[in-house]
Amino acid sequence: MRRRKFLGLAAAAALSVPVAAAPAEAGSAAPVIDVKADDEGFTAPASFTSGPTSFRVSTTATGESGSIIGLVRLRPGATPERFATHLGQVFADDPEVAVPAGRALMAEAELVGGAQAQPGRPTTFTTTLRPGTYYLLDYMDFETGTPAGAEALRALTVKRERHRGRAPRPGAVVGMSRTASGPRFHAPSRIRAGAPLLLSNRMEQVNEALFVPVRPGTTRADVQKFFEGVQNGEWSEPPFAGASLGAPPLSPRRSLVLAAPLKPGRYALITWVVDLSDGGRLAAKGMHTLITVT
Repeated sequence: MRRRKFLGLAAAAALSVPVAAAPAEAGSAAPVIDVKADDEGFTAPASFTSGPTSFRVSTTATGESGSIIGLVRLRPGATPERFATHLGQVFADDPEVAVPAGRALMAEAELVGGAQAQPGRPTTFTTTLRPGTYYLLDYMDFETGTPAGAEALRALTVKRERHRGRAPRPGAVVGMSRTASGPRFHAPSRIRAGAPLLLSNRMEQVNEALFVPVRPGTTRADVQKFFEGVQNGEWSEPPFAGASLGAPPLSPRRSLVLAAPLKPGRYALITWVVDLSDGGRLAAKGMHTLITVT
């Protein structure tokens, strides 16, 4: 699930602190938690009440990827240390390392949601919090030659006290599933700029949904050729024209509402996640599509 090589090609062509959020009243929007990231880390709440909750991710990070904040909940018996170890291994180029690590992650944790944000372009995801302990993390801390450890996970304690509110009403649905033709995204060919999207993972494994602008005239065949090259270790000039926004991996049967500041234009909807059945890239198997934002 390496992105750093792609980001370089595209360019060439904190400690946890409490964050105040007002409880939502019945019928109002879900309360918003601000997660602010930079090159040193990110700030996030140490505790919050349960119920539908929006996380607004903003960043001033100077890296071309921005910040990719995820929210996870460990399963009984799993530890932050083992989860962090496996998360770092997931990004290995060797599928014999990445695939077992990905399977271990699925057994150890539920990936609840997240958002990729760019400087000046905050992205919000909404999910329902239940009482217990969650962890926030920046995936980019683990996608390095020396992945971060458990200290990079920021605990979020969700209290039994419940707040009211509702998730934003989605303007479109983006589904992920495995079909007879292979893994596929299911999305409309056109979506409205600013409209929240309901993302739903109906695959048997974790998967992500990222929107990246494409060069004029790009076809699905161009995207397919690029990812087939990546699969073979050949990083050619990508058909993309900028950095991505979207949601990092979701566990099977998980959904969230994503509000990403997509500007009008054409985008590829892609994933960098590998197929945990054989180590091949899902995108090289056809899991990508083109979308026009109006």
